[in-house]
Parts: sequence; structure tokens; C-alpha cells
Amino acid sequence: MSKEEAGVKKAAELLRQGATMLDMACPICHMPLFKLKNGDIVCPNHGKVYVVKDEEEEKKITISMSLDTLEETLFKSMTSVVEKLKNEPMDSDALMQIIRYLDAIERIRRIKSISKESK
Repeated sequence: MSKEEAGVKKAAELLRQGATMLDMACPICHMPLFKLKNGDIVCPNHGKVYVVKDEEEEKKITISMSLDTLEETLFKSMTSVVEKLKNEPMDSDALMQIIRYLDAIERIRRIKSISKESK
């Protein structure tokens, strides 16, 4: 089954589930976008799509997504250091590294909460 056929099948499934086909198309694959019952706008091929009204809104979403990705990356990196610490509990370098990860994650969350308050 080609990607296009898979996209059409997914679009049909979205319609069966009660989604509404919108008059907008995905900027990547040009498939129609669908609005789910919960209000999310999705592309059958790419999943969730963010519809922005202006450059300022696009900038805010891009920053938010970047912060989410950074936070996720820090968690994954910290997990590997935690595993190392389990094997060597007295490794002070690993402890300091975990503290730095936690500090960075806390700062990211603070930035995210400040940006949510300013919306």
C-alpha cells in the first residue's frame, strides 16, 4: 500500500470517527486537514498540525516545541546517568551531572510556565 493510499484510508477512518474535514491542507503533503471532536487539527499522514494566524503565534509554538524537545532530551540523558549511578553509587561526577540536569529541567519548566501566563 502506498503512502497516498494509507493517507486516504486514515482520512476515511477520521471521518468515520466523527472528525470534520476542513478547507485547509497540510503544508507538507497537501492532504486535507481534519478537526477532531476534541478540537485538535490533524493531518492523516503527519498527525497533529498547528494552525497559526501570524508569525508571532508561529514563533511562540516553535519555542514551546523546542523547549518540550529539550526537556525530553535532558530526561533521556539523565536516565543514562542514573543507571550509571546505580552501578557506582559513590560517583560524585554523576551526582553533579544529575543535579545539573535537574536544574536545567527546572529552568525549562519555569520558562514554560511564564510563557503560558503571558498568553
